[in-house]
Amino acid sequence: MITDVETAQRVAVHALAQYGIEQDAVLTFVKYRENYVFKVEAESGSYALRLHRSGYRTDAEILEELDLLAALAEGGVSVPRPRFTAKGEPFSRVADEHGDVHQVDVLEWVADAEPLGDVVSAFTGEAIVDPADFHALGVLIAELHQKASTLQRQTPSVRPAWDAAGVVGGARAVWGDPRRAFHDGAAGRETVDRAMAWLGTELGVYGKAPDRYGQIHADVTPENVLVRVGRMTLIDFDDSGEGYYLFDLATAAFFYLPHPRFDDVVSALFAGYQTVRPLSAEDLKLWRPMLLARGLTYLAWAADRIGDETSDFIFEHLRPLVVELAAELVASAVSQ
Repeated sequence: MITDVETAQRVAVHALAQYGIEQDAVLTFVKYRENYVFKVEAESGSYALRLHRSGYRTDAEILEELDLLAALAEGGVSVPRPRFTAKGEPFSRVADEHGDVHQVDVLEWVADAEPLGDVVSAFTGEAIVDPADFHALGVLIAELHQKASTLQRQTPSVRPAWDAAGVVGGARAVWGDPRRAFHDGAAGRETVDRAMAWLGTELGVYGKAPDRYGQIHADVTPENVLVRVGRMTLIDFDDSGEGYYLFDLATAAFFYLPHPRFDDVVSALFAGYQTVRPLSAEDLKLWRPMLLARGLTYLAWAADRIGDETSDFIFEHLRPLVVELAAELVASAVSQ
């Protein structure tokens, strides 16, 4: 398992030859979360190289993600196009100095673009909100869903699904049980427990009809939306899989919940989305519950990373908000 950027970069350099990219290309470390990401600048072009965390994704899961990206790009959706290896393979497997083999893929670099924002400034209310940006984002999300809905899968998806079990299925959920986030005795666990039971029932009723469930991005945070003049691009499909289309909209809006212009964000998102795909009365009824579902997944993610800076932020700031959302929906259910 690679635990430092220097080792990751050495593996990345070895991978370049498999893609026909010059060995003297300049590699710049971009970020590490589940994968090490490097920017590659070569005479042949600029690319994003991802060195996947060992054991996090199977070959089949990565292949499904790259197939989706290629199909979306071919269909005119603004996403990075994967680059194949010199042998025509969608990703490569590269050994490090200890003989451990790592999965590496390469995507087009989105040039001259900046992230729409970041989750912290969105959450604190410091982010500048331009409704035009969120209208454009709503359009892009809808274009992704529209194109994805036309793709015919030959085999069942192998990637984790963001369905009722995937978001509120306790230990079966994609990121595990969010109730583990109350390990320190913080208030709200019982409220979250009741809300999860209610939400599981509501999502079951909502169902998986093709107008509301299919291939989604599942991580439309501001950092994963790149903006350049006249164009917006979605990146980082590492969490993509089958799920509720509404889940992508909830992700795009979630971190703006405390923002004074949250209602403007949602109105613009919905308006943009509905220029391509309609939102039904059932969708709108489930909007607040879907925001809760998204928040619960973040609690579960943080529970596996106690001591991480992002997890600390989630425990301190997101957890009370999720409890508040859960209490709101439990009270609403009781009053019905």
